Amino acid sequence: MRIVRQVWAAALFAAIVFAINAHWFRAPIVEGSDYAANSLQVYGARIFHEMMGNYSRWQFHHPGPVYFYLFAFGERVWHDWLRVVPGTFNAQLVTLVLINTAFLFGAIEIFAKHFTAPMFRPLALAAAVLWMSMVNRTVPASAMVSAWMPHVALFAFLFFAAACASVAAGRAEHLPWMALGAMVMVHLHVAQILFAGGMSAAALVAGRVSPVRNRKAIAVSVAVLAVFLVPIVAELAIDRPNNLDDVRAYLERYPNPHLGIMTAAWYFGSFLAFMPDSTVATGLLARVVTTPYAAVYWVIFLAALGGAAAARKAPRFVWIVAGECVVISALFLVWADRITGALYNFNGYFIYATQLLALWAIAGVLAARWKVPVRVAWVVPFVAMVAMAGTLRNPDRGSDAIGRMSDTLRGKGAVHRVFQHDDWDSAAGIANQLARRGLAFCVDAEWYYMFGRQYVCGAGETWRVVVTGAVVFESGRRPLGLPVAIGADDVNALREGFYECEQDHCWTGRRASVGFTLADGVPEYRVTITGSALPERPVEVLWNGVRIGRLDGLWKSSATLVAPGGAVRSGEMNRLTFECPGAGPIAGDSRELGFSLMKVEIAR
Repeated sequence: MRIVRQVWAAALFAAIVFAINAHWFRAPIVEGSDYAANSLQVYGARIFHEMMGNYSRWQFHHPGPVYFYLFAFGERVWHDWLRVVPGTFNAQLVTLVLINTAFLFGAIEIFAKHFTAPMFRPLALAAAVLWMSMVNRTVPASAMVSAWMPHVALFAFLFFAAACASVAAGRAEHLPWMALGAMVMVHLHVAQILFAGGMSAAALVAGRVSPVRNRKAIAVSVAVLAVFLVPIVAELAIDRPNNLDDVRAYLERYPNPHLGIMTAAWYFGSFLAFMPDSTVATGLLARVVTTPYAAVYWVIFLAALGGAAAARKAPRFVWIVAGECVVISALFLVWADRITGALYNFNGYFIYATQLLALWAIAGVLAARWKVPVRVAWVVPFVAMVAMAGTLRNPDRGSDAIGRMSDTLRGKGAVHRVFQHDDWDSAAGIANQLARRGLAFCVDAEWYYMFGRQYVCGAGETWRVVVTGAVVFESGRRPLGLPVAIGADDVNALREGFYECEQDHCWTGRRASVGFTLADGVPEYRVTITGSALPERPVEVLWNGVRIGRLDGLWKSSATLVAPGGAVRSGEMNRLTFECPGAGPIAGDSRELGFSLMKVEIAR
């Protein structure tokens, strides 16, 4: 009967979240940035090609694709079959809420095996609603309603920690749940190997799990581990290079970082103080005192803790949970000490879960003492959800611009998309849209880690387009107003005949050209070319086939030439061509090296 009541409670909980986010069911959301990069992998999961987790900004992927396959299944069900949502990303969000709800109520049920008072479940849910409100006030629209992978990890970690605590308390039948939670976390983030291994080992030792008495639970757990290892092992066996090679490359680039235990401790404290930007050095206590919602939360927390402490004797499970929180905190400090880069909030976002574990331990003590009717108590969390609806709303409506830009590329054949770094979010969104429409595209090799090596451009013919935050255009055809400065690898220009750029310059062969469009028409143009012309390898410069000068004796320096207005095609693509008949190998470099171009500047 209690299980049935919990299922109804979980269904009502999810229904309220959906009602708060009713726009998910009305209009399609066209995703960009990381959501789109992940959706591209979800599309791979739909066709059973995906074997890796989400990408890391450190140019590797996290180990496993479990959430991508769950989202792919959700797209099939909610968008393709039942048509209850108008877009595939909408279906991912619906699926996410259902998964998070399952983890939340599953964790409550695990705790309820140890806190058997009827009041525990409604108290635990009320504590969860308060806690979600706090997290979402700190990082808006993150807990429960965000499909960004650092946020997705929160409820999975909560469930895993709950299962670990239960196993540590002697309930070996929860071993499969612990294995499930551990492997979900490993799939989500490579660093979770530390937490999954450390917490699981501590639970097994504390719970004195016997391999003989618990053969069935252990067998099921091993089967769970095996299923989750399949895509990881398959990727290692199939891909060359594989994800492990990328992880090794990362470790070689950033060997043995140590931020210091005090820095790690401060970072841990920033989550207790509900700091949205943990890179800002400020007083943690001052943050709590000067932030009303944080101050009120800690007053409630400490008051509840005081009420629980007044009990004559706390259940053993309370001490198990307290010990687990200590283990998690110690592992967190070890990990935080070795983080590469800035200590952003999203890195350690999952650690917010420890506060709910503590709240549930307190609720377990209080539930045995409070005599409020259970049916009345159940009203509290749901009324609180409605009262705190703003913190459970994800207002993101997607990007109409990405949809429009994607539409312009239909019917254009294979698209080679180039973009500047700051426009990667739009590029990811367009890539996802093209892939889902069955349109071919590719990207430069430097973006392999975000889009996948299967989308890196090869030697075939492609239509080269530039992606910006608002428009797409064919390389070299965006009208440029004077004065114009074109770098060696400027995305606004169409480069042909160049080797891959090296830092600030690109080598030509015997012949290469830069294509660009000028918006202005003037009698003549001053063309300043910066680069290097090797000795005895003079370079002829032509503008739309008209010779405008010769470059000789340059070494990372500039020469100024004049292009007559009659040779310029205003409003159309112009080509600045470099011809070097003497191009050839040099100093062990087997390439045909002609002119080293650094920059072209065009003015009146």
